[in-house]
Amino acid sequence: MNKDRRGLLKLLIGAMIIVSFVMVINVIFVSVFKLHVRSMTSLDEYVTSVNYIREDIYASRGNIYDANGITIAQDKNTYSIICYMSKSRYNADGSPAHVEDIDYTANVLANLLGGDAKEIAAILESAEGKYQTEIGTVGRQIDEKVKEAIEEYELPGVDFVASSKRYYPLGDIMSPYLVGFAQDDAGKLVGKMGVEQYLNDELSGIDGYRVYQADEDGYVLPGMTEEIKEPQDGYDVYLTLDNVIQEALETALEKTMEERNASRAWGAVVEIDSGKILAWGQSPSYDPNKLDIEEYNNFGSQTMFEPGSVFKSFAYAAAMEEGVYDGTVGVDSGNFCFVSNGTDPVRTYSNDNYGCLTNSEDKVYGWVEYDYGLIMSLNTVTASIVTDLISPDKYLEYLYDFGFFQRVDTDGIRENVGSINFSQPVEKLTATYGAGLTVNMLELLQAYTAIFGNGEMVKPYFIERIVNNDTGSIIYEGQREVVSTPISEDTAKSMQDLLRRVVTDEAGTAKHYEVEGLDVMAKTGTQQILDKSGIYIDGSDVLSSVILAFPYDDPQYMIYYAFESAYDRNNHYYTGPITELIERVGLLGGLTDEMNTNEEEVSNTIVKEEMPNLKGQTLEEAKERLDGHDVVVLGDGATILDQYPKEGSTIYSNHKIYLLTSTSSFTMPDLTGWSRKEVTELWSITGVPFTLDGYGVVTSQSIAPGEVVSKDDVIIVTLEDLKDPNASSTDTDSETIEE
Repeated sequence: MNKDRRGLLKLLIGAMIIVSFVMVINVIFVSVFKLHVRSMTSLDEYVTSVNYIREDIYASRGNIYDANGITIAQDKNTYSIICYMSKSRYNADGSPAHVEDIDYTANVLANLLGGDAKEIAAILESAEGKYQTEIGTVGRQIDEKVKEAIEEYELPGVDFVASSKRYYPLGDIMSPYLVGFAQDDAGKLVGKMGVEQYLNDELSGIDGYRVYQADEDGYVLPGMTEEIKEPQDGYDVYLTLDNVIQEALETALEKTMEERNASRAWGAVVEIDSGKILAWGQSPSYDPNKLDIEEYNNFGSQTMFEPGSVFKSFAYAAAMEEGVYDGTVGVDSGNFCFVSNGTDPVRTYSNDNYGCLTNSEDKVYGWVEYDYGLIMSLNTVTASIVTDLISPDKYLEYLYDFGFFQRVDTDGIRENVGSINFSQPVEKLTATYGAGLTVNMLELLQAYTAIFGNGEMVKPYFIERIVNNDTGSIIYEGQREVVSTPISEDTAKSMQDLLRRVVTDEAGTAKHYEVEGLDVMAKTGTQQILDKSGIYIDGSDVLSSVILAFPYDDPQYMIYYAFESAYDRNNHYYTGPITELIERVGLLGGLTDEMNTNEEEVSNTIVKEEMPNLKGQTLEEAKERLDGHDVVVLGDGATILDQYPKEGSTIYSNHKIYLLTSTSSFTMPDLTGWSRKEVTELWSITGVPFTLDGYGVVTSQSIAPGEVVSKDDVIIVTLEDLKDPNASSTDTDSETIEE
């Protein structure tokens, strides 16, 4: 080592010793002599008025994902502006740390925030003499880009308080009544509905804190005490919901609302063997980003309704399980007039009776086989089952075995429990076709898992797992839960045989729910709705519903679907929205490889695979890996900065994949024909706000294809349903009101 290098080393060591000495002296002077050496500021007045201040450091809220790893809910960083007005605030270098020029500051902020400069200036002027102030709603929950733009101006006294806003990329498409929403509550996101509320503790994590010393104005000088405890972020939650099936259900519900002029509609898709809820929706709904909530009840669990003829299956299953059922035996399908033997109803042909039950539209079909009582949905035949084959008490026992009138208790879903009137002879008869009792959709779904499965009744669930994202450990994992076994596997198979005939028989009430290649089983229902006084009124709305499963030879998926509208005997004829939903579920489940609807749908083979990680790859490399997919490139860069869906997500060959190559702008694609879900995916990856008007597919867009879109733009998109030009309004169905 030469002399020059040794000298340099000695010089560096000496400098380090001097710096350390100065720091030690500064601490001694601060703590002992109450003097800040560097600024030569006397700390007497600070120390005498010093406060220990505790600030919470909020943990990041966990994300919520669907079964394919698609983000349903996530935090979005936002900021609120604070302006320090105290003229005693200065930085350590002597520069002002308060607002000096009110007019200049107001003009800059108004320009970048889109506010009124005079209003901002008035707020600042009124706060003179105060320590700090906000500037109103225009300065709250601004995004990172706006914050950075303001920071470039280096405005004295302007600071930012970080906060989070909950963001739902798929909006109202992704079952908001199950997912719920979280809102800011005193600076922290708190769940207010659904999973967000039920798992609020798990999602919230554990907050940290910062304790420090500051003077009475909140100003901190270096050398004062500070203690920090870092927060532990919340757990991530994965649901069983499938975003593609969910979109198909939501689309079907919106079409039904429009085509049938319905007042409300709801439904669900369930995996029969496991009980996993793959989709759950209702209309009207709400967007958790806008919180445009008009209806707070979850129709599937909180709305109690008389189910109608979808309930007949349980009388048939009870008779089969008791070993007294022979479907080929004849029974009188005429009016069922009855008297009482003291407790139970007894059929009579005398004019001296308590009353008579009839079939829909008072139709009489003479003597029919018992099987046709279910195939044709005949009230009088189902009534005969509980009077001639089994007793009413035995029937009631089976209803409880099937879990009715008891809480299903699915993953924290708010639930109202059904009830039954079963004391009078007439009530024991009407209960056989789903009147005089109430249930919710959860109860029906759970009960039908036994009929469409192997006799085991499986509880529906939708929380797949809860994961500690820091460690990767699974905190909770949902699993199949058998509640009871109300019927044997043989009875379940016999019921499946009969429910298949409800679809395939020419007289079957569910014949219009058949989908080629899927062999659907089903039971329909049409039930008058009680008015507020608790009576049926001619001309009142009806509940049209169907419970179905497929495929017949190996049942895997079950759908319940219901809507309320004015009575129309064609409600079980115009089944387009529901059969499209069936096809979509069958397609994604690998049960069929074609869509058979008249609408423009995918008809080629669908390939299901895992999304690779494309970040950092060149656009050319990414396109090569995604050969065969519909790739949407956003930006004019050559490298992939972001992608949607994310790595590890399940993707299908007929769905769009978005590759972001620029964060500043992109060329507007032609959205014509895009679905609402595809538009929200574009919204999610670009961060450019969209305003969506309507449902169906895109028919117009406010920014023309080919134009350059920046982060400051707002894109207005109009969606409409495509009508089937071949639809007929003259055909009728064989089933009407079942009372």
